[in-house]
Amino acid sequence: MQKALTSAALKQTNRRRIYQYIYQNGEPVTKQEIAGALGLSLPTVSGNLNDFLEEGLLSYSGTQASTGGRKPRTISLVADARFSVGISVMDDAVRLVAINIRAQELGYQKIYKKFNHGPRYYQEVAQLLEHFLDALGLDRKRLLGVGITVPGIVDAERERLVFAPTLELRDIPLAEITGAFSYAVRVENDANASGYAESWARSESRNLIYLSLERGVGGAILMGNKPYVGDNGRSGEFGHICIVPDGRPCRCGKRGCLEAYCSTSRLSDDLGITLEEFFSMLKCGNYQIALTWEQYRHHLTDGLAIIRMGMDCDIVLGGMLAAYLEDQLDLIRQEVCQKTLFDEDGAFLTLDRFKSHSACVGTALHDVNRFLDSF
Repeated sequence: MQKALTSAALKQTNRRRIYQYIYQNGEPVTKQEIAGALGLSLPTVSGNLNDFLEEGLLSYSGTQASTGGRKPRTISLVADARFSVGISVMDDAVRLVAINIRAQELGYQKIYKKFNHGPRYYQEVAQLLEHFLDALGLDRKRLLGVGITVPGIVDAERERLVFAPTLELRDIPLAEITGAFSYAVRVENDANASGYAESWARSESRNLIYLSLERGVGGAILMGNKPYVGDNGRSGEFGHICIVPDGRPCRCGKRGCLEAYCSTSRLSDDLGITLEEFFSMLKCGNYQIALTWEQYRHHLTDGLAIIRMGMDCDIVLGGMLAAYLEDQLDLIRQEVCQKTLFDEDGAFLTLDRFKSHSACVGTALHDVNRFLDSF
């Protein structure tokens, strides 16, 4: 019995090693290359490859003729063999992203929809998901899972949404959010999901702070590419550090929070314009807009300097604002360096490569990784 178990475990290990080798390699490979790289016999490799081909997870890239005969056929990953979906619930909109197992985007949609906690709202979001999948022609049988992000503190162990100021929710069972869906659904904090997406895309294992700049300001801490959630699951709430004592009121009930000064609403809703209009006017030299941006930037760099001095690691700026900051990044870096004790080079500060899609991508990636670990 022990021998049989050992044999089954070895077979499963070989299966996982072969698939993950092809996945990580990125380029089409031959059976001979796989066998040589992993120290496996050709029959073992061939047997596993046949299984993967039958399951639709791999495909042959074809044969190549040469003067010396026919080269061995190469094998490629079928990236679209499985997919996952991320949904971002915000106070004024819902965003949906579908990605394949290479984290390549298969589709994106943003629907402006006022948040209203209750069964009808979540049923409508579940229906939006179905329409989204239909529009993309995606087969539900290939769906790995669905992740939902919210701008709030999520206690996964207790299965409760602890606090979400922008949604005006406190201590809500997650089942009230997930119950309307036909699929197994996980719920997590949007900034944590965004930080996970950013760390997943980085080849090196480094500590990282992710700061999400949206209508709410949130954050995530990743240590060696692994999320650090704190003793109580509340880490990374950088939006509620005080940057102006007794300053502007914040939706959390306190005063002077970074969110009160660096919510994107300060550049859009409060002025009756969109973010796109704001930065277009800024480029055109509008004096009042330039003054508003200067005040916003000063408060943002105050917060970034506190984070940098306290955490001493790379910082990624993300959220909706990240899409508009490329022209502003150098100046932001300079100001942060002027406000910190040790920094002269602002290269530690970068922009989120997924921009406003990061939360959806990040939560969808959990199901991709679960799939890759399942072999």
